[in-house]
Amino acid sequence: MQELQSELVHMSRFTALGEMALTLAHEINQPLTAIRNYLKGCRRILQRMEGQDVSMLEGAVSQAAEQALRAGQVIRHLREFVARGESERHIENLPKLIEEESALALVGAREKGVRITYRLDSDATLVLADRIQIQQVLLNLIRNAIEAMQDSTRRELEIASHALP
Repeated sequence: MQELQSELVHMSRFTALGEMALTLAHEINQPLTAIRNYLKGCRRILQRMEGQDVSMLEGAVSQAAEQALRAGQVIRHLREFVARGESERHIENLPKLIEEESALALVGAREKGVRITYRLDSDATLVLADRIQIQQVLLNLIRNAIEAMQDSTRRELEIASHALP
């Protein structure tokens, strides 16, 4: 009886967590939609402008728009996961995933004195994975590693992949 009660409590917490995630996803989608709309407006204004800084601003606006879209994908993925309880996996190019995500995660790392090296196994190129989950894990791991090195004199980050037999 205690085991069933414990499982019931666990399931009710899990259900509450799912409901909270869905509500949070909905609430975050509202400002993301506004951000995308503002960025579209910025693009239109930039198209009418001239000057040497315009292309740099266009690049920054495009990158911001890409990240807003990515955030929307993460939220959509979360909603699907909560609704279905599973993730969507596809064959992905692991080195490309690592390269793309580390570019985002490493923004400002060199300025902090962090030296980055890559050691990607050529036998570990294709993986069956949920792209968004892998991106989130990589982003968190890299940012945590940089944060952990903050007070260290030696700041070296090696990003590696390794194929298991």
